Amino acid sequence: MRLIKIGVVIVCLLSLVNLGVFFLSPRHSKTSLVTIEQGMNSQEIAELLEQEGLISSKKYFLFLLRLRGVHRKIKAGIYEIDSKESTWRIISKLFLGESKKIRLTIPEGFTAREIAQLIKEKGLGEKDRFLQIVEERNLEGYLFPETYFVEYDVSLEEVIDMMTDQFNKVFTKEMEQRGKEFKLTKRDVVILASIIEKEAVKDEERPLISAVFHNRLKKRWYLESCATVQYALGEHKEKLTYKDVKVDSPYNTYIHFGLPPGPICNPGLAAIEAALYPAETDLMFFVTKGEGTHRFSTYYKKHLEVQKKKSKTN
Repeated sequence: MRLIKIGVVIVCLLSLVNLGVFFLSPRHSKTSLVTIEQGMNSQEIAELLEQEGLISSKKYFLFLLRLRGVHRKIKAGIYEIDSKESTWRIISKLFLGESKKIRLTIPEGFTAREIAQLIKEKGLGEKDRFLQIVEERNLEGYLFPETYFVEYDVSLEEVIDMMTDQFNKVFTKEMEQRGKEFKLTKRDVVILASIIEKEAVKDEERPLISAVFHNRLKKRWYLESCATVQYALGEHKEKLTYKDVKVDSPYNTYIHFGLPPGPICNPGLAAIEAALYPAETDLMFFVTKGEGTHRFSTYYKKHLEVQKKKSKTN
């Protein structure tokens, strides 16, 4: 008899739940992104959902939480909830942690500082802490540009690991071997690719710009990359002054031979491939024409003529 009574009670409770799902769910359709922050209690969550018009009764929501035994097991996250969803379904979503992942797109050529700003804007962590980890692990250049989908409560270390893991997937053993043919280490290739990434705008010009830098390295000429000077200055300038190109920095390739000590940005696959497969040419100079294109020259005299024509048109 006792078991029968318990069974009747359970059936009645389930019936009440089903009735509540039908009568207490909002009738209109509305989709909202709801942020459940770490440490929020069930009362605060119920109030938030009620304010957003996603549940009709705060008390009923709390009753179902306790009935299911998950009132202390709601997971933090950003949830996409439709007001047509039943209260029972909303609770399942919050309990199972079916949060909406955050889309994080890292553009090619972004520096660690620019990525840190994106991280901050997405609410994934503090900018200074991100930069501290990158600096400690010497990861400028290895934060691979890609679109990542990350959980709300992901740590900065996990975000950084995602980027470096992707770099390690993209930069193959064959690429490393190809670099050795130019007497370049893996890091050298990344450094060169980062300069190409910053100098080139048009896809078709990457191999040409790469060839210029390869030819200069062979002849022990200064690379004279404006992009490295801008990195040393810590700002982007449309036109560098004579004083700028004399800035005292190991990244200034106007006054230091060879490659700078580290990457100046995080290059994408196209720039890495350009660094490894330069065009077969004896070009030694290039100067911007504007709108992302350049004029290339083999001889200094021709290069001066191009610069003179450019200065007249500006």
